[in-house]
Amino acid sequence: MSWNAEATSLLEELLAPVPVFVRPMAKKGIEAKINELANGEEVTKDHVIRGYILASPGPMQKRAVALLKSKNIDLTPYEDLLN
Repeated sequence: MSWNAEATSLLEELLAPVPVFVRPMAKKGIEAKINELANGEEVTKDHVIRGYILASPGPMQKRAVALLKSKNIDLTPYEDLLN
């Protein structure tokens, strides 16, 4: 699966706050969801945002949303995922 540079960079930024000892496991789970969403296409920033939101467990989703907002990402297109 091919990832564009913007998608790779965004995922690394989103994983930075995750504690080092659980980061590889978190990355693996998030990447699996992203690759599922990309469905064989090149992974884009949109796939990363959607996958990050969907892979965040219930209580962690608020933190995920806060981190995305801190990166000045407009979450309007993703409101359906936040309910």
